[in-house]
Amino acid sequence: MITVKIERNKDNNIIAFWAQGHAEYAPYGEDIICAAISAILQTAVFGLQEYLELKPDVSTDDGWLNCRLQSKLACDQEVKAILETMLVGLKETAKAYSDYIKIEEV
Repeated sequence: MITVKIERNKDNNIIAFWAQGHAEYAPYGEDIICAAISAILQTAVFGLQEYLELKPDVSTDDGWLNCRLQSKLACDQEVKAILETMLVGLKETAKAYSDYIKIEEV
Protein backbone atom coordinates (compact mmCIF):
# COMPACT_ATOMS: atom_id res chain seq x y z
CA MET A 1 0.00 0.00 0.00
CA ILE A 2 1.10 3.55 -0.70
CA THR A 3 0.76 5.90 2.25
CA VAL A 4 0.76 9.63 1.53
CA LYS A 5 0.95 12.08 4.43
CA ILE A 6 0.11 15.75 4.09
CA GLU A 7 1.32 18.15 6.80
CA ARG A 8 -0.38 21.49 7.31
CA ASN A 9 0.66 24.47 9.42
CA LYS A 10 -1.57 26.34 11.89
CA ASP A 11 -3.01 28.38 8.99
CA ASN A 12 -4.07 25.13 7.27
CA ASN A 13 -1.52 25.53 4.46
CA ILE A 14 0.32 22.46 3.20
CA ILE A 15 3.95 22.70 4.28
CA ALA A 16 5.10 19.13 3.59
CA PHE A 17 4.08 15.91 1.96
CA TRP A 18 5.65 12.51 1.81
CA ALA A 19 4.78 9.14 0.37
CA GLN A 20 6.12 5.68 0.96
CA GLY A 21 5.42 2.18 -0.16
CA HIS A 22 4.27 0.41 -3.28
CA ALA A 23 0.69 -0.26 -4.33
CA GLU A 24 1.49 -3.82 -5.43
CA TYR A 25 -1.44 -3.57 -7.85
CA ALA A 26 0.66 -4.99 -10.69
CA PRO A 27 4.26 -6.14 -11.26
CA TYR A 28 7.02 -3.58 -10.83
CA GLY A 29 7.18 -1.34 -13.87
CA GLU A 30 3.55 -2.04 -14.80
CA ASP A 31 1.79 -0.68 -11.72
CA ILE A 32 -0.55 2.09 -12.88
CA ILE A 33 -1.36 3.13 -9.32
CA CYS A 34 2.27 3.67 -8.37
CA ALA A 35 2.75 5.52 -11.63
CA ALA A 36 -0.28 7.76 -11.02
CA ILE A 37 0.72 8.68 -7.48
CA SER A 38 4.31 9.24 -8.51
CA ALA A 39 3.24 11.47 -11.40
CA ILE A 40 0.93 13.56 -9.20
CA LEU A 41 3.57 14.06 -6.50
CA GLN A 42 6.44 14.73 -8.89
CA THR A 43 4.35 17.18 -10.92
CA ALA A 44 3.69 19.16 -7.73
CA VAL A 45 7.42 19.18 -6.95
CA PHE A 46 8.27 20.22 -10.52
CA GLY A 47 5.64 22.98 -10.34
CA LEU A 48 7.23 24.36 -7.20
CA GLN A 49 10.76 24.06 -8.59
CA GLU A 50 10.39 24.90 -12.26
CA TYR A 51 7.30 27.08 -12.52
CA LEU A 52 7.62 28.99 -9.26
CA GLU A 53 11.43 28.69 -9.07
CA LEU A 54 11.32 27.66 -5.41
CA LYS A 55 13.73 25.31 -3.70
CA PRO A 56 11.74 22.98 -1.48
CA ASP A 57 13.65 20.36 0.47
CA VAL A 58 13.04 17.21 -1.61
CA SER A 59 14.37 13.70 -1.16
CA THR A 60 13.49 10.56 -3.06
CA ASP A 61 14.33 6.91 -3.09
CA ASP A 62 12.67 3.78 -4.42
CA GLY A 63 9.10 3.91 -3.11
CA TRP A 64 9.69 7.08 -1.13
CA LEU A 65 9.35 10.84 -1.70
CA ASN A 66 9.55 13.68 0.82
CA CYS A 67 8.97 17.38 0.11
CA ARG A 68 9.03 20.21 2.66
CA LEU A 69 8.57 23.94 2.16
CA GLN A 70 9.50 26.80 4.39
CA SER A 71 6.32 27.71 6.25
CA LYS A 72 6.41 31.32 5.00
CA LEU A 73 6.14 30.08 1.38
CA ALA A 74 3.08 27.95 2.09
CA CYS A 75 0.76 30.97 2.22
CA ASP A 76 1.57 32.02 -1.36
CA GLN A 77 -1.52 31.61 -3.58
CA GLU A 78 0.39 29.89 -6.39
CA VAL A 79 1.99 27.44 -3.94
CA LYS A 80 -1.41 26.73 -2.44
CA ALA A 81 -2.91 26.16 -5.90
CA ILE A 82 -0.23 23.63 -6.81
CA LEU A 83 -0.38 21.74 -3.51
CA GLU A 84 -4.15 21.72 -3.08
CA THR A 85 -4.54 20.54 -6.70
CA MET A 86 -2.03 17.79 -5.93
CA LEU A 87 -4.18 16.76 -2.98
CA VAL A 88 -7.35 16.71 -5.11
CA GLY A 89 -5.59 14.43 -7.59
CA LEU A 90 -4.41 12.13 -4.82
CA LYS A 91 -7.85 11.93 -3.21
CA GLU A 92 -9.60 11.24 -6.50
CA THR A 93 -7.11 8.48 -7.30
CA ALA A 94 -7.56 7.05 -3.80
CA LYS A 95 -11.35 6.95 -4.28
CA ALA A 96 -10.91 4.67 -7.26
CA TYR A 97 -8.17 2.53 -5.65
CA SER A 98 -8.83 2.71 -1.92
CA ASP A 99 -7.31 -0.72 -1.26
CA TYR A 100 -3.94 0.53 -2.51
CA ILE A 101 -3.67 4.16 -1.36
CA LYS A 102 -4.01 5.73 2.06
CA ILE A 103 -3.93 9.52 2.52
CA GLU A 104 -3.42 11.05 5.95
CA GLU A 105 -3.50 14.73 6.80
CA VAL A 106 -1.41 15.53 9.86
